[in-house]
Amino acid sequence: MLRAATLDKDEKIQALIGVTKAIRINGLPGKAKVSIEGGKAATAFVPANYSSSFRALGCGMWEDKRGAKLSAFGEKLALAFDESFDRVPGGRLALKELCSDAADVSVAEIRSAADAIRLRPVGPTEAEHKFLLELLLRMETGDDRVNASYDMGRSRSFALFMEITDQAEGTLSSASDLHQIFATGQLPNHRTFSVPPEMQHSFEVWKRYQERQYVKLSAYALWHEVVQLLGYSAFKTTSAQQLLAHFDTALTNSDVAEEWLGKGCPTLTVGAALQALSQRLSFKPREFGKKAIALAETLINLNASTEDRVSSAIVLLLLCACYWKSNGSTLPEGQLHKLGGVERISLDAIKKDLDQLTDATVADYLQWAVENYVLKQATRVAIQKLPDYRFFVIRDEEGYRLVKRQNPRSYLSYDSSRIGSAFELMTDLKLVEINGAITLTATGRKMLQKLRTFHQRMNGNAVNAGAV
Repeated sequence: MLRAATLDKDEKIQALIGVTKAIRINGLPGKAKVSIEGGKAATAFVPANYSSSFRALGCGMWEDKRGAKLSAFGEKLALAFDESFDRVPGGRLALKELCSDAADVSVAEIRSAADAIRLRPVGPTEAEHKFLLELLLRMETGDDRVNASYDMGRSRSFALFMEITDQAEGTLSSASDLHQIFATGQLPNHRTFSVPPEMQHSFEVWKRYQERQYVKLSAYALWHEVVQLLGYSAFKTTSAQQLLAHFDTALTNSDVAEEWLGKGCPTLTVGAALQALSQRLSFKPREFGKKAIALAETLINLNASTEDRVSSAIVLLLLCACYWKSNGSTLPEGQLHKLGGVERISLDAIKKDLDQLTDATVADYLQWAVENYVLKQATRVAIQKLPDYRFFVIRDEEGYRLVKRQNPRSYLSYDSSRIGSAFELMTDLKLVEINGAITLTATGRKMLQKLRTFHQRMNGNAVNAGAV
């Protein structure tokens, strides 16, 4: 019912979890009957229906004997939802049919209840609003909750995003602007972002996330060039020699590589290249961020030439290694760059690989990176996904073949970091407004002030506990 009502009421929603199983009632007459037999009712405890979020937010739990159970907070939210349902004309009458033992229900009854049950924004005047805010921000819930540390991390991130929005003074055009802010510390209004002490930890974590993106984008940029080249000879095999020669030619003809590493850079040893970069930059986080994000923007630009994309990827990997070598022991939350190791191509793993290849030429390192960070990595991930078939490129005796095409926008982009989702949630809860620019609403400004006070107090308590 949730899916049918949502897809019927909001044409902007093009996809919904389980959309292939959703009952579509668009265009059906009110008297039409829709079968709802043959399956369990959708609940938040079912994985496909946001169960991990439902439990992580503290709305529900599993008990060994009783199974799925609402938490005390979940019950309060349910009662608030029920109160809002009472305000929908005809909602109660429709509910009697929807919750009966009937094998089918009318389209008219679904539509009667749609405004109450569909995915939609919730404003401050609605009963659920204060509970939904508390789910996200956790300023009033006691310390007895299960996910206290997780809750505080999420609350600080929302506070940080709202603080950025406030200081940007209407110059934040989209959630993607935050990548630039995490990289450089500069707001779109050209002011330096002033990080409140109580949000410093969260800001550092998000900076580490941003730095991790550079490694990810470098690997995906090389993957893009592999896919593009193999796509020209679809259903035919490209030899390993042809594939690697493609990258060698791109590096040799690149102005970007020459600008960063000098003439003859393909024959330069990795050790010499790293030394040249270390002499050129201080590798302080902000200076590194400005250089790195400029290269990253080239990588995600679909109009970038093969030469620019390949050389930007290899230069960015070298820059990341220098940055980690210079700052690894002192970087706040630096352990995040070790997570995943070789399999997830962590920044620490990149640096270790380059230490082993210090006498190889830059051209040899490029070929090695294509083989290990792209071709072998793609095969390893596909094997891990079995029995689902996730192979995009396969190896045969003659070389490599593309067996499944991909949309470049699905990988030439920053990770799904939940930044965009966070701003959508804040918009739907009327904390921010997106209308050409992102700004705080009056409700959002009040909530930000509460968050500042709350986290100042929590930060003070943590300091005092440490002193004790």
